[in-house]
Amino acid sequence: MQETLLVCSRSTKKYLPEYSRTFVVTGAATKEILDLEGSEASVVAIGGGAVIDTAKIISKNPITCYPTTAAGSSNTSHSVYWDGTRKLSIKRQVPKGVYVVEDFIRDLPPTVKENTMYDVLSHCLDSMWSVNKTRESTKLAEQALDILKQNYTNSELVEAGNIAGTAIEICPTTVLHSLSYPITAFYNISHGRALGYLLPRVCDYMNFDFSEYNKYPPVDLPAMDYFLIANNALKYNKIHDTMKKINVDTLIGILSS
Repeated sequence: MQETLLVCSRSTKKYLPEYSRTFVVTGAATKEILDLEGSEASVVAIGGGAVIDTAKIISKNPITCYPTTAAGSSNTSHSVYWDGTRKLSIKRQVPKGVYVVEDFIRDLPPTVKENTMYDVLSHCLDSMWSVNKTRESTKLAEQALDILKQNYTNSELVEAGNIAGTAIEICPTTVLHSLSYPITAFYNISHGRALGYLLPRVCDYMNFDFSEYNKYPPVDLPAMDYFLIANNALKYNKIHDTMKKINVDTLIGILSS
């Protein structure tokens, strides 16, 4: 019988030393990971969204996971991977066991904590701004937002991410995430930091005051080609599920605001 495979990052491997078989994730998955789809019967994951997404792809059964960021992947049935500059996803199984362990996230680096907070907030708002939102998805998003209003601990932040993950499982993301993908793809800006840049701009367009949720200074990014970003964001069909009008002009206006 094959031993359980531990999927982890370089920094999280140390927390579960009892596993002798490991798969170390060093970044977001690319299309090559599909070659390993369903190749492992038993998988445990410890890490952020890229780690958990990779584990879900590799495993043919629901994984057990220990999320160390608030990416929300532990509560969704899809996994993200990249094909060049295009963000894609594949349907997988929702993890069967999700455990938030304080010892594993006590030393969460400040930049990671900031970026993962932007991800939680964006999951909440994207789902709330969707024409496909439901009472349940809205209730979950509001529950996660309530946590972000507080002086939350690391474990509470990760729990908020799990709740928001369930919200986007019901009602997928919209404008914030669609706009963030080309920023990451063409300018090598991390997912969380791209969202941090977009949040005040998109919130202004959507008439949403997010100041009570944000504890961090504004995110500045280098000069970008707004037309390139807008055109590529519109290739993601889910952006058109946003409740307000979205086109090239509105997106360029958002980006340049």
